[in-house]
Amino acid sequence: MRPISAMFQASTRLLIGATTFAALMLSGCSASQQEVIYDKAINLARSSADLTLKQVATGDVEMRYLERQGTGPTVLLLHGFSANKDTWLKFAAEMPQDYHLIIPDLAGHGDTPAPSTQDYNLIRQAERLHKLMAATGAEQFHIAGNSMGGAISAIYATRYPQQILSLTLIDAAGVDAPEQSEYMQALAEGKNPLIATDEESFEYRWNFVMSEPPLLPWPLRPVVVRKTIAREGINREIFSDMLATREELAASQFEQQLSEKVTMPTLIIWGEEDRVLDVSAAQVFKEKLPQAQVKIYPGIGHLPMVEIPAETAELYSRFIATAE
Repeated sequence: MRPISAMFQASTRLLIGATTFAALMLSGCSASQQEVIYDKAINLARSSADLTLKQVATGDVEMRYLERQGTGPTVLLLHGFSANKDTWLKFAAEMPQDYHLIIPDLAGHGDTPAPSTQDYNLIRQAERLHKLMAATGAEQFHIAGNSMGGAISAIYATRYPQQILSLTLIDAAGVDAPEQSEYMQALAEGKNPLIATDEESFEYRWNFVMSEPPLLPWPLRPVVVRKTIAREGINREIFSDMLATREELAASQFEQQLSEKVTMPTLIIWGEEDRVLDVSAAQVFKEKLPQAQVKIYPGIGHLPMVEIPAETAELYSRFIATAE
């Protein structure tokens, strides 16, 4: 439980934020004012979870990340394709207060710019994270990733297994599912529902990735729409490098490496209604990682930590307690 002073400060921040919001609502809200409200909302959410924005050089890019200092377990949380570190805010707020959390924006995402090498290969992303964790002084830690971040987590665990206390895969990429998802069908038809190009495709994407999307009220929604659409070009570059990584992983027998090198405690979490990566992929991971625990959430889509942050955070913290 938080100290009374911290609770008072949080309440004060929320009151100030609500007052600012109300004033802008009454006076009309331009795009720039919407940006101000959005930034305040994000900063309040980060502050409420005791997260501080930091940055560190990781070779070819200055990586931005959120960190909560703590005396408990160190946990690295990785977002998915076209997402960012703030995907984890509600989840982080539900995690035990003593946990040391590190939540980066991967290269080309969120506040981390495109790398000078223009290389988004997932193996390269794992190498950047290795430098990030060295800079934070974390010698051993728990790692969890969603979607593309799940694939990067698994790659990291195969390359640096001595550092990883536990691996958690949340609707993770990295293996081929026996059942083809709606997303894979769309890709076969030359479409990519994860890359929004206008407001209509944003709305489709929003409901495509989540069965229980959180409330995103006006005037926050227009800002998220604009930011997402503005990423179209870089998202296409990143996606192209993801596909190249897939071929590289297949050539290096990545699935065999999973079985041989990933022996640490593992948790597999999946939304049963995932339209991006079919839930049948969970069983493929389980076959490669027989030590893994598996939790399937009915009625949930591709982002369990966003759709049901309290439930997934509770499950994850219980898992870490047993893996310590």
